[in-house]
Amino acid sequence: MQGLVDIFARRYPPIYNLLTARLRLTLLVLASIFAVTAYTSYIGLVLGADGLFTRAGPMIGGDFVVFHTAGGLAGAPDAVGIYQLDRFAKVLEEAYPGHGPYDFGWQYPPTMFLIAAPFGALPFTAGFAAWVAVFASLFALTMRALWRDPGALALIMASPCIFLAVITGQTGLLTASLVALAAAFADRRPILAGVAAGLLTVKPQLGLLIPLAFAFGGCWRAFFAAAVTAITLALASFLAHGGAPWSAFIDAMGAIGGAMSDGAFPIHKLATPYGAMSLVGAPQSAAILIQMISSLALAVYVAIVWRRTKVWELRLIALATSALLATPYGLYYEFPVILIAMAMIAKLGVETGWLKFERIALIALWAAPLMTPAETAGPSIPVYFLMAFGAFWLGARRTLPAPSLNAERAPLHAGA
Repeated sequence: MQGLVDIFARRYPPIYNLLTARLRLTLLVLASIFAVTAYTSYIGLVLGADGLFTRAGPMIGGDFVVFHTAGGLAGAPDAVGIYQLDRFAKVLEEAYPGHGPYDFGWQYPPTMFLIAAPFGALPFTAGFAAWVAVFASLFALTMRALWRDPGALALIMASPCIFLAVITGQTGLLTASLVALAAAFADRRPILAGVAAGLLTVKPQLGLLIPLAFAFGGCWRAFFAAAVTAITLALASFLAHGGAPWSAFIDAMGAIGGAMSDGAFPIHKLATPYGAMSLVGAPQSAAILIQMISSLALAVYVAIVWRRTKVWELRLIALATSALLATPYGLYYEFPVILIAMAMIAKLGVETGWLKFERIALIALWAAPLMTPAETAGPSIPVYFLMAFGAFWLGARRTLPAPSLNAERAPLHAGA
């Protein structure tokens, strides 16, 4: 292998230089080209849209219509109706006639009304722009706090993962930021970490492992701050909108489970062991069993890492790469949380040395969201799960074999 590399270096020295000594510059240029092309194309679709619907068919902002509609109904007597799929579909059909049927659902705890309401009070386009601006800014500021490297931040913000998070109008940028703040600052700024973890209860499936991590890491101030924040948020929701939304939410959880089991759920968009098993045709019972075993194993993994090391980057990598896999209901638009873990792997690579094949694997995962199952993969290939598991595998190579996990900064051996 090294002989082939040497031959290539002798024959094509400029290209070899761009791929080695100037690799960072090369990646920045390629990332910039992608970002400019992708966002220019999307803006063109928006400007040429027929009302709120692009020429390609999808609605501007993707799933943001769910948050905008729910936010606009927050506090209204009929708000609880949107927890029923058929009633929510009728609400959307009345608001945006001629483009149904709508298969969106409102599956969030009532605390999400508090976040969605300010955006729902704005006109749709302005609300979507504000949604993207607020959460993209939060994500960028979080990344800057974790790694003060302008080039790294540019590569992250220009990634296909962020582009998908923007155009889908989902919560990926918000939830990734909260997971990162909870993990990175559990020791250094426990109140901030706890507040972030408590706020993540608006999408609780992504925070399942955080209490466990805090407990095994001895981060009790963060643990109790998270509990107080979660209780306060729930109480604020109850005082603002009453108890009816909570009853409707609990009832809706059963409907979601039924949709996942009867094939009505888009399992090809799942990035979880359950989704992967379902996609390859495994029986429902087998898919559930594999998910349960995986979730338990991930919980043990996170507990071990948080118990044995104080290195916040390693703790963040373990938690972020496990969060999406530990729930059966983890979709591709939550990939920004994995992107943060990838950034921390790269940070350790720059600071302590790269593991073998680590750089090329990170580059491949950076570009991997361009591979959408509906367009480039067969219906039985769990592409998103493979991406999520690939990031987990890279993270585990960092967190598990460290010679001294009790050190403040575990020395990591470099590789080719």
